[in-house]
Amino acid sequence: MGRLFLIALIGSAAAIELRAVRQEYAILIGSATAAILLVEIVFHLTGLSEAFRRMLDEYGVSSEAFGVVLKILGIAYLTDLGVNIARDAGQQAIAGALETGGRVLILSCALPAAITLLETGVSLIRGTAQ
Repeated sequence: MGRLFLIALIGSAAAIELRAVRQEYAILIGSATAAILLVEIVFHLTGLSEAFRRMLDEYGVSSEAFGVVLKILGIAYLTDLGVNIARDAGQQAIAGALETGGRVLILSCALPAAITLLETGVSLIRGTAQ
């Protein structure tokens, strides 16, 4: 956590200093800092993969279903990062379009699971009604 804090602190300080001189360089520094933080976080997540595998095996959760959940979380975090970068750059229209795009991608990932859940519920209701 200390390393993440240090990277964020240095990146923020550099962006603040450059903002007075050249706005576009400050945006680039902020974006690069965010990318470095994201890579650091991904490295921390790879250590959790074994714990997730054990949990999936223990509770009998489908790795395919868990993969969908991870994909949705990834889309949400990357969308949020992109939206924040666009807003920092003063590009509200791009930020809004990216938010909408992220929501559509999340919906397209979640829709098959929602349909399966609905079909399971309907089959359970039909089975008890007979």
